[in-house]
Amino acid sequence: MSLLEHPLINLVQLAQWANGDLVVRKVPVDPGAREALLRSGITGASIDTRRIEPGMLFVPLPGSQVDGHAYLDEAFARGAGAALCLREVHPLIEQHELGPLVLVNDVTAALQQLATKLRDLWPGLLLGITGSAGKTTTKELVAAAFATAAPTLRTQGNLNNHWGVPLTLLALRPEHEVAIVEMGMSNAGEIAALAKIAKPVGVIVTNAGSAHLESLGTLEAIAAEKASLVHALTSGQPAFVGADSPRLLAAVKGAKARVITYGLGANAEVRPTQVEDLGPQGSRLHVDGFPPVHLQLVGAHQVQNALAAIAVAKHYRLDPSAVAAALGAYRPLPGRMEVRTLRGAVLLLDFYNANPDATQAALRTLAHWPGASRRIAVLGDMLELGTTAPQLHRDTGAQVRDAELWAVGAHAQDYAEGARAARVSVRIFADKPSLAAELDAQLLPGTVVLLKGSRGAALEDVLAGLREN
Repeated sequence: MSLLEHPLINLVQLAQWANGDLVVRKVPVDPGAREALLRSGITGASIDTRRIEPGMLFVPLPGSQVDGHAYLDEAFARGAGAALCLREVHPLIEQHELGPLVLVNDVTAALQQLATKLRDLWPGLLLGITGSAGKTTTKELVAAAFATAAPTLRTQGNLNNHWGVPLTLLALRPEHEVAIVEMGMSNAGEIAALAKIAKPVGVIVTNAGSAHLESLGTLEAIAAEKASLVHALTSGQPAFVGADSPRLLAAVKGAKARVITYGLGANAEVRPTQVEDLGPQGSRLHVDGFPPVHLQLVGAHQVQNALAAIAVAKHYRLDPSAVAAALGAYRPLPGRMEVRTLRGAVLLLDFYNANPDATQAALRTLAHWPGASRRIAVLGDMLELGTTAPQLHRDTGAQVRDAELWAVGAHAQDYAEGARAARVSVRIFADKPSLAAELDAQLLPGTVVLLKGSRGAALEDVLAGLREN
């Protein structure tokens, strides 16, 4: 039987769970056909018509510039099984040849209600994960560990907000036994709200750094927001917490959860007995009870991410040999400390996102890269740092070691000020095309280049400006 024959949620359930009204333009006269229609339903959900697959629910998000309701026709043309629709919009589109609609007062609330109901009925093991840095790679490593023992769902891409978490839950299938759900935030209270939807029975919190200072104001407030995922657990449920983040450890005190710490420091419950830096080949870490893990990810911060997966594997008694092999087989996602070679030069591509902690970790990796005759740190803006942004960019610039700093963006001068104080050679570029042109001319064997900046800085534009030959 195909998934379309046994949908995740049938149309009747869809309307009930979303607290909406089902509208079907053409109702079959034949009772059997009518019953079959009502038993049909959805096999997942998407807010993007380009990602619609047959049987999926289209969720048209209202927007200030583009309203998703304008794409209802396209969604059904691509095979959507149903769509949500605002009641106020329906009179404007009811003459269109559309498939089943569920009329609701609030599309986002309806999406979250659907996901919450499905989560309540799904009997598997769901772990939530958050943190200021490293949460996506950690999520991938934890999912790889669980996949050695059971069918595992994990958050795809960056679907980790108030829309992304429900969309992830609506991707659950009966065969899934484990789900690893990433949870992000921009403002206070968002992690707790996502936890109410996903209802994790265990969590991983990687660290609490300076990301989102603009909205939360203080480092302590950031730590409290991250720790709220731990405080969402009931007595005895496991919380795997990065031990190398003192503010986070302070923020989880008093939680009912069973806190299990992991990290590189001596205070961590799960820590390596030995770590070998293999340079371009990653690291080899030794943890009691596990075979040596050859992690094909560069940087000490990646070891911390792997330790989270090992801590989880220990607690849930996953096979150590299988987990070690799975972690060793994992390769980085594009733009997340991805290593490429170009005309003999090495490019460290870590431009998917950035905050001061993650950028300084990347700079340490660059400084220790073996065999380099020249090192260049190409840094773009770190966003969402609020009034502290100039100082945090200066502090980060001061962390450049054994490398040149090439800076671009609104905070290029701040980076430069910090780097010059540390006696680092600095170049500032007016824009990314001019930086790319100069970098292209400087790429030679033995040169190692780090590209690091926030998503909004789009340093992939610099990469795109480099010649292959």
